[in-house]
Amino acid sequence: MNGKTSFSKSLGALLRSFTPYQKAYVAIVFIITALFVLFMPEMMLDDISNPFVTACAVISVLANPICEILISKQSKMNFLVDIFFIEVPELVICIANGWYVVAATTLLFWVPVDIVSYIRWTRHRDEVREELTVVRRLSWKQDILVIAAIFAFAFVAAEIFGRLPDASDSFIDALASGFGMANGILLMLRYSEQWYAWLITLILYAVMYISGGAYIMLISVTAMFINTCYGFGKWLSYTKRRKARGGAALEPEAVRLNANR
Repeated sequence: MNGKTSFSKSLGALLRSFTPYQKAYVAIVFIITALFVLFMPEMMLDDISNPFVTACAVISVLANPICEILISKQSKMNFLVDIFFIEVPELVICIANGWYVVAATTLLFWVPVDIVSYIRWTRHRDEVREELTVVRRLSWKQDILVIAAIFAFAFVAAEIFGRLPDASDSFIDALASGFGMANGILLMLRYSEQWYAWLITLILYAVMYISGGAYIMLISVTAMFINTCYGFGKWLSYTKRRKARGGAALEPEAVRLNANR
């Protein structure tokens, strides 16, 4: 009973902490999605004959902005939302559209990473202010290695999964998976370079959704892109203030920021 009460209090405090921008952000995405469903259902997916796949698309679109807001608020709850309301529905969508690389990485990579990330975030709360997270920066050499690893993965995965029946846009599919996986690992390890990986992932997802006729998913991509820029802007503002105080020069590998994405 105490555990349930504590969880309820934490959830209530989290909901009350939403700013006017964050509330408006979620509300606008919900309204646009509802308009798509009611008036332009044929633009939701290339094939809407399967009600289950269509429902998964709607659930994923609605859950993505919530997850993004939770990440910008540095709440570990984002990983639970991601598993149950984003990864599972998008797994269904990817299989239906022949995006096998993304489907495989969702099942074998994203779900395990979300579980590990939830545990790690629980253990890395700031000692003074719980809403802040300590993050690290990669060196330029590490940046190059990460990019090389992403493209190597994309070429190999495209070659393997491109041989499967009905595979679609294998290299774009694989490249999106590669940058997405890099984002997941960097976020789990609290490296700030996850911002760049996520922005590129969103662009590649947009290309895939347009090619697959899943136009409703563009609502989610656009909403996430806006929130990513919002969080990125907050991070830049914070690091500039810290540098002005001399803190950044003293801790180049571990800075504290207001929003993680």
